[in-house]
Amino acid sequence: MNDPITVLLIDDQTIIAEAVRKMLVNERDITFHYCNNPLQTIKVAKSCQPTVILQDLMMPQIDGLLLVRLLRSLDAPTYQVPLIVLSSEEDPVIKAQAFEYGANDYLVKLPDRVELLARIRYHSKAYNNLLKRQEAEALLREENEQQALYIQQVNKITNAASAVEQNIFEDTQLDDVSARKDELGQLARVFTQMVKTVKVREAELERLKDSLARFFPDEYLRFLRKDSVIDVQLGDFVSKTMAVMFSDIRSFTTISEGMTPRENFNFINAYLKRVSPEIRNHYGIIVKFLGDGMMAVFPDGADDAIAAGIAKQQRVQEYNDQRQAKGKQPIHVGIGIHVGPMMLGMVGENHRIQGDAFSDNVNVTARLEGLTKVYGSSMLITGQTVDHLSNPETYQIRFLANALVKGRTEAVAVYEVLDAETETIRELKQQTLPHFEQGILYYRHRVFTEAKACFEKVLSIHPTDQTAQLYCEQITMLLSEGIPENWQEAWTFG
Repeated sequence: MNDPITVLLIDDQTIIAEAVRKMLVNERDITFHYCNNPLQTIKVAKSCQPTVILQDLMMPQIDGLLLVRLLRSLDAPTYQVPLIVLSSEEDPVIKAQAFEYGANDYLVKLPDRVELLARIRYHSKAYNNLLKRQEAEALLREENEQQALYIQQVNKITNAASAVEQNIFEDTQLDDVSARKDELGQLARVFTQMVKTVKVREAELERLKDSLARFFPDEYLRFLRKDSVIDVQLGDFVSKTMAVMFSDIRSFTTISEGMTPRENFNFINAYLKRVSPEIRNHYGIIVKFLGDGMMAVFPDGADDAIAAGIAKQQRVQEYNDQRQAKGKQPIHVGIGIHVGPMMLGMVGENHRIQGDAFSDNVNVTARLEGLTKVYGSSMLITGQTVDHLSNPETYQIRFLANALVKGRTEAVAVYEVLDAETETIRELKQQTLPHFEQGILYYRHRVFTEAKACFEKVLSIHPTDQTAQLYCEQITMLLSEGIPENWQEAWTFG
């Protein structure tokens, strides 16, 4: 079936228009339009959308060749419509100019009906084919653009996957792709929602991990060589020579008697949140909290433990400054540190496990911490701890005594770390150290009178030196009651 043809005749003579109309009237595929005013040509052409234009060259309103040029202007809607010029004569010059200005054909009017129809059909067919080609090209361009956009948006999804991997994906990154109504749009929407869901789950898991780490610290995992808490089993342990630390608040029972249960909890937590970080800061592991006390181990040895103990006492001193500024009594914390082989691992039963450390050395440390009250010291360490220090001279250490603690048959050398004391106490103990050490030497050699004199000199400068007081009391008893034949310098504590 042929494409429909629309003919527009531009001629000021109605007789010519009528003649052309009669030539075309029986052609069902041809629609005829007539414009007798050339100045209205563009307006009429816009309205009827001709596939071919028949234009007279001789019209009073406008020069025919000028009209040809206007119809062929690039901005005219008739720019590509075939134009057949009708002239009253065969003038080669006029004909050449018409072709030069853009006419497609030239006929002397009135042409024969058969010839006119043939030319109309020929040019209309060419024009319709041109329109179809342009439409096809436009569709192809649109398809190419859509394909390019499709590829671009596919790449966006690919890049979004990479962004997820690098943790830089934005929720709005695929908004333009998600707006599509096809499968790619659905993929973008599902992908974005999936990433949002994963982020929410990851945040929940991170919060869960952080919460779990408060009950089962990461230090435990590293020490037990486990990747996840899921891998930890009842009975997992590591046996190693480590430093162990016990600490607690002296006279806590007396302090807590004046508090409500809520105030007790607030007080303990306020204290622990200040001192506990120093364990982690010095590569230690908090094994457990014991009410107002704490047990920690240091896998890398004595240096970390001593540094942590000093730092803890510094935090206590800062806390006391705050308490005293509020009119509250200062607190005193005792710390005991010992080094030896021990096992750290998981104990309990299938439905409830926790970390703990086991060894006679753990018991020794607990007893040692208890002696801080006896000796009036902030931090006590054993001779074995001193032996494991990489550079003991780094610290100010004072030997106190050899002590037999409960559960041990061999005496333990007890030292105090002066660095853990307040500045005033530390200076007094350093000032009296020569007298104190001389008194210890006399005491060991049973020269008790001279020993007592040395400790009394210590007390004359530092009256609250509790260890010097103990030595004076012990010597006084020995001198008054006599020295037993099996006397040993080691002090026995139950």
